Amino acid sequence: MLTTGMDNCARYGWACTECNNLLVAPKWSAYVSKHEVHHVWSCENCGREIEMAVNLRIDATSEIATNHKA
Repeated sequence: MLTTGMDNCARYGWACTECNNLLVAPKWSAYVSKHEVHHVWSCENCGREIEMAVNLRIDATSEIATNHKA
């Protein structure tokens, strides 16, 4: 299983890091803490599994900064 950041995100879903197939929804997600959620994406095309940790505090700050620039 590959652990990765948000650099492979598409507008709707996630692109598989192995075959670039569009993944629309994670296989499962887990609430880890007040500011962290883990997602596991599974590609039906090649079988690759990708684990992603999302820090809600950091991502929310980045989103606010991006929206204020526009």
